[in-house]
Amino acid sequence: MKSTVVAIGSLFLAVALTPVIGAALFVLLLLGQFLLALVGVIGGQSNRTVRQHDPSMSPRGWRE
Repeated sequence: MKSTVVAIGSLFLAVALTPVIGAALFVLLLLGQFLLALVGVIGGQSNRTVRQHDPSMSPRGWRE
């Protein structure tokens, strides 16, 4: 939840400060912070992949 707020806030500030002439370096830092927070948000999501119930352990199982 905290990473989501940081991501949204930093993206909003980066877009808002883009027209300001002296804020170019600050915008780059905010975009970097947004990307790091976005990685945290994506990494915090639950794993929704479909797992096999009983995977065969034989490496030649597909030939048999």
